[in-house]
Amino acid sequence: MQTSDSPLAIRACWLSWIAVHSADQAELVAQLGFTNVRKTTWAHGVDLIDEVAHAGDERFSTVVITPAIDGWTLVIGAWCGLPYLTRTALVTNLCQQLSSKYGRAQAYFHSEQNDGEAWLIAEDGDVIRRWVAEYPELALGEPFGVERHLLDAFGIPGKPEDLDPEDDRASSWAATWGDCDAPTVAAESSLDPRQIGSQTQASGVVLVARTPPFEPLDPITGTAPYGESPGD
Repeated sequence: MQTSDSPLAIRACWLSWIAVHSADQAELVAQLGFTNVRKTTWAHGVDLIDEVAHAGDERFSTVVITPAIDGWTLVIGAWCGLPYLTRTALVTNLCQQLSSKYGRAQAYFHSEQNDGEAWLIAEDGDVIRRWVAEYPELALGEPFGVERHLLDAFGIPGKPEDLDPEDDRASSWAATWGDCDAPTVAAESSLDPRQIGSQTQASGVVLVARTPPFEPLDPITGTAPYGESPGD
């Protein structure tokens, strides 16, 4: 039954999130160094996610943390966004560290503005796959699961990052991201936040928190600052 604070589908023009295979929300919040942590409702949290996504430079300052859902806790906000090049290396390192502790950690970016898709799957401290549609040069690992299946359907036997940009298959794949968006990958590997609803079993409350300061890093070297972001 729908209540005043039933779980709600999470959507935003630019939706970035990290999924951690842990039900210990409090431990995760402490480990990530979040401050000014406060409870909120699902409705306010969902509205805030989209509001923060439009907040320019301030978009990295706030995250929303869900209670555990099917063993996964989601941290949502541009601070988690792989395509924000100042954050790519940091999010990658963070998922490696979290997966070392919890076994699995994943990062996703989904755009409802056709700005691209991105995902990172880490297990036991290793990156299994990283794909950032706008920046194929940042890809790591091998396609698997739904990504591999759809690449096969497009007649792409290898990896999309290895295609010649002039190849017709590359153009077809890029035109629709191969019909392979981040929520589809997430649904297979963890959970799709857009599919959360009143019937979702969530143990706990939604939290809002401020993120710790960070030094922008080059997405490839992990050292020099780099400051280009989607949605600007």
